[in-house]
Amino acid sequence: MPICRVERYHGEPAIMIDGKAFPPMTMTVRTYKREYLKALGEAGFRIFYISTTTNWNNPGNKVEDYPFCEGTEPLPENGVEYTFKMMQLLLDEIPEAYVMLRLNVAPPPEWLNAHPSEMVTFSDGTHRPTRVTTISRGEAVEGCPSLCSEAWYDAAQEALEEYFAALTASPYFDRVIGFFLCAGGTSEWYYPISLVNPDGTYGDFSEPFRKAYSQYLKEKYGTEDALRKAWKRPDASFEHPIIPTIEERDFVTAADSRFLAELSRGRSKDPVKVFDPDAPSAGVFLNMNRYAHVADFYDAWHAAVAKMIVRFAQSLKVRFPDLLVGAFYGSYGSTEYFDIATTNATRLILDSGVVDFLAAPGCYHNREPGGYIAKREMQDSFRLRNMIFINEDDSITHKSDLWMQRFGCQLDTIEDVLTTLKRDFGQDLCEDIQAWWFDMAGDWYDDPDILSLFRRQQEVAKFAYESERTKRNEIAVIYDTESIHNVSLAVNRLVCEWVRTTELSRIGAPVDYYFHNDLSHPAMPDYKVYLMINQYHLTDAEREAVFAKARRNHATVIWLYAPGYVNPDAETVMDVSNIEKTVGMKVCRHNGLYYPHFRVSPDAHPMLSGASARIRYGYIDRDIHTSYWIGPSVLPPAYVSPLFSIDDPDAVALGRYCQTGDVAMAMTEKQGFTSVYCAAQVLRSDLIASIAQWAGCHLFLHTDDALFANEHFITLHAKEDGTKQITFKRPCSPFEVYEKTFYGHNVDHIEVKMLKGETKMWCLDGKC
Repeated sequence: MPICRVERYHGEPAIMIDGKAFPPMTMTVRTYKREYLKALGEAGFRIFYISTTTNWNNPGNKVEDYPFCEGTEPLPENGVEYTFKMMQLLLDEIPEAYVMLRLNVAPPPEWLNAHPSEMVTFSDGTHRPTRVTTISRGEAVEGCPSLCSEAWYDAAQEALEEYFAALTASPYFDRVIGFFLCAGGTSEWYYPISLVNPDGTYGDFSEPFRKAYSQYLKEKYGTEDALRKAWKRPDASFEHPIIPTIEERDFVTAADSRFLAELSRGRSKDPVKVFDPDAPSAGVFLNMNRYAHVADFYDAWHAAVAKMIVRFAQSLKVRFPDLLVGAFYGSYGSTEYFDIATTNATRLILDSGVVDFLAAPGCYHNREPGGYIAKREMQDSFRLRNMIFINEDDSITHKSDLWMQRFGCQLDTIEDVLTTLKRDFGQDLCEDIQAWWFDMAGDWYDDPDILSLFRRQQEVAKFAYESERTKRNEIAVIYDTESIHNVSLAVNRLVCEWVRTTELSRIGAPVDYYFHNDLSHPAMPDYKVYLMINQYHLTDAEREAVFAKARRNHATVIWLYAPGYVNPDAETVMDVSNIEKTVGMKVCRHNGLYYPHFRVSPDAHPMLSGASARIRYGYIDRDIHTSYWIGPSVLPPAYVSPLFSIDDPDAVALGRYCQTGDVAMAMTEKQGFTSVYCAAQVLRSDLIASIAQWAGCHLFLHTDDALFANEHFITLHAKEDGTKQITFKRPCSPFEVYEKTFYGHNVDHIEVKMLKGETKMWCLDGKC
């Protein structure tokens, strides 16, 4: 079998097979038509993902939407035979292809229905019939499978023993490079159910989760005395952890619904009392002073799934130490951050030592020409651990069915298709992540123009991988997993997903993405600007780690909304004084419902020279529409509760709220770095760009277009018609890779006219 690993190649992690690097893109298809496969091979694809199951999971193969296989009716009757048939079809047409097996380890319906104790269980002891797409044959099962069931894991291991015995004895094994583990909804390790039902029942009271929850608390707190102190609950115990009631989960969605109702009644000028010290909800926050057990419940719910992925990965690594192992997990966009359990424990997997990669599709918003697809993970935290993030580019084409061509994200012409495929590839290559194209229907990319484009992109990717790949970006965007379950679903979507969809690729400079815990990682580079997206939960040590990192080169730290508001080390866990210690300024909390809009004064400080006095900041003022349901913009009206403001004569006031006149944005230098505090939840791209340029960051672009760049390539996707001026870090000879044309020699900038939705990609090192 081949030796397959993730190793450093020219500075950054890469998929290595027998010592040879394999750059993006790879391919997943659902139609095994021979001519199509042959054409994909001629376009340069060498790694293919094949969906497969064990015999246990799929004994009869009656799934109606299994991939069509040319000349193979009827389909093989079990998972092993199906695996071999798919590999034979592929290798007949592309003998040099390698295969990543998308291996379904979920249980069959017969097993699950016979083991109700291994299902998600609600407060009345019942289960809910559920359709789980990885459960064989696709029919509804009597209850949702627990993704932390040890009984399931043990049964799956027996099935895998049989599967691997057949696989390793087959003539196909020497083309297998790894296993992509699949379970849960759409193979992505999430629960396709809600934990709260309309009838008032709630979960999960299953024995598998009780055990997982108990173990989580033991590992976090060590003793029950420590647990009871943190929870302020004398009845807390490891063996019978408290499952929060529906009322205690109020902050997730119900509180925001009340705020929107208040706004609809026009009462926003008369602030509504929203902070009751005894209530579970404290504005958009969970009241962590009294209800810490609710956050622990959700954290344990997510960690249990992550641990099961690690267990499966460990078992595969024992069998096949020289093959790759990965899974879907860690979606910080186009997701639900609480019940589905596939978000909050990414770092647990990253630090396990047995997983080589995680994957997720891009966000399903604004995908048409002129928009761009935000990624769902903090991919640069992966590279610190010599791991890779793989993006699933399920990019539609003009051949996609109507159900995929929804509400303004449709592609009407082949020109639309080609420019968006250029955009998506350019983002992957410039951000240095792996990716696969996902032909979900079977013929999306079966077009001569698309295949010709793919062939050129494979050439460009191969050239790029032979250059020095070390990233040298100057802006780091920092996310915090511990904060996710301290704040409402709406706020999480706003700060973790929608700002990434609308703003972070329009700064005019590339950014890197990390979890905040990596600020103390010895391999993390220093940056000139750290944009702290959601650091609501910080311990004393975590806060000091941010300070130490920023002081190394007197960086600029941009804090948003309520940084450090929740501090489990503080006497009062959730208090405005915690924010003051974090941002270095005196801060006020206003316990009502307010509008977040604020204006800046560009002459207040040079860092605002690129901002506008006429723009209202503090909210997202762009349209966000989605490709997975039909409807208007997904953004609700802008509001904030509670409101924070700066009241510090020693700080430089930069902006004031339109509603109250209080200081909404200020800066100080007294902590050994530049601390910029914006008390609104989000920042617009032009304001981020202005601060970044003042901090010494290079801006390639000053228009509102999507830009992706590294040291050797720049991809520009035009938001609208116009002339774009691109300023390079150094004199270069930019070569447009699709036109195969130089745009100058030894130049420090270029001007280029572009139409809305047009994509251009330049190699800065000359002819590519």
